Amino acid sequence: MNRCPQCGVELESSYQTCPLCNEPLTLKKNEKIVLQPVYPGQKRPLNTHEKLHLFWELAGILHFSGLVVTFLVDLILHGKPGWSLYTITGITASYVYITLLIFLTRKTFWFLAGLLANTLALLFVIDWLHNSISWFIIPGLPLAGFFILLLGLVMVFIRLTRQRGFNVIGVVSLAIGIYIMLIELSIEMTHGVPLKLSWSVIVAAAILPFSLILFYFHYRLKRGTNLQRFFHV
Repeated sequence: MNRCPQCGVELESSYQTCPLCNEPLTLKKNEKIVLQPVYPGQKRPLNTHEKLHLFWELAGILHFSGLVVTFLVDLILHGKPGWSLYTITGITASYVYITLLIFLTRKTFWFLAGLLANTLALLFVIDWLHNSISWFIIPGLPLAGFFILLLGLVMVFIRLTRQRGFNVIGVVSLAIGIYIMLIELSIEMTHGVPLKLSWSVIVAAAILPFSLILFYFHYRLKRGTNLQRFFHV
């Protein structure tokens, strides 16, 4: 795999020009591509890990700034924290999600555990601010649990499969169809009515042909279409 010296996208060795920025990729004899630092004071280009860490730091600054500004505005206008508590809860949960995505995506178990804990904490605090934890228990708790379970199964599938392409989209589509049915069951549990699937089955049945077509294209062609190569990104 080659890398475009202009935009940094990964390309196959057969490409002569970058399909995104049209930068020529052919080199003269004994010529090497030298990536220039983005900033004048930078000694070398940042690697992927350093870029992610820099993004995490910038996200932390932005989230903290939003948190402080929201709290101060609410305090000045109303004399005490009110609606800002909801915003602070959402901002905090957002930063935790970003932290999990940056540092724990390769550790599937801990990533899913952190995702579940953060989601449950978010739902609990929002419900608690309403002086109740009724909808946190049902449907919040089961929906969050099922979402993490399905996400974990999708991640395991992606890790285990050697050829990743349209089959990944097919699995995600099936997971969405299953989750829609779980949403209907949770809503019925909330209202205390008999559990009976109706509209969610229609939605899931509409998703199923789309997933099967994706599986057909992926496994019938027997070449494991890579999405990045297919869309030249």
